[in-house]
Parts: sequence; C-alpha cells; structure tokens
Amino acid sequence: MAINSMMETTDVLATMSMKTLRHELSIWGRYWRAQEYGRGFARRSACDRLGETHSGSNVHEMATPKHIAIYDGLIDALSLECRRALRAQYICKKDWALLGFESKKSHVYWLRRAEGALLD
Repeated sequence: MAINSMMETTDVLATMSMKTLRHELSIWGRYWRAQEYGRGFARRSACDRLGETHSGSNVHEMATPKHIAIYDGLIDALSLECRRALRAQYICKKDWALLGFESKKSHVYWLRRAEGALLD
C-alpha cells in the first residue's frame, strides 16, 4: 500500500464517527466471513472429489477489495487482543468465547480499545 493512500486513510479515520467505523467494520467482517465459510452448497460433495487428481495448478486467488485491504492493514497494526476482539465481534458474530475470552466484559474491553485505536 502506498504511503499517500495510507495517509488519506488515516485522515478519513480521524474524521470518522464511531457509528460509521462500526458500519465499515461490519462490512469488513461480512466479507471475511463469506470468504471463510464459502457461498452456499457445493455442486458435488467433498467425498466425491477425494478420488480426483489435479494435474494442473488451477488455483485462483481472488484479490481483496481495496476498502477491505485498507482495514486489514489498519487492524494488523493493532495488538493481538484487539484483533481477536474485532474478529469475535464482526466475523464470528459476537461469539467471544470461541476466541478465548474469559468473559463478555473482557471481550467488550478489548473491542472498545480496538475501535478507539482505529479512530485515533
């Protein structure tokens, strides 16, 4: 990511409200949730495909949309606990116990800290 676009991103985040940030993070979370869980049912079962061999490398990696990549870069700069809290809230649909938080209070603390760090 170019330095100019990163400076523009921080300028936009400086003037962003908490409500707008949470909306943007929910878009970010929906994108990554869709990437992790896939989209609907497969045409064939996984067991049916086990016997197949792939001679060519036909792997296609999708490019991440620019607005998602911007938030990825900003979130990667946060502490591990802040990233876990954002992931639990926006990707794992508020299942804080899944990511190892002892209590909801702990999750909310790290979530508020992460959201505040993104706005600073």
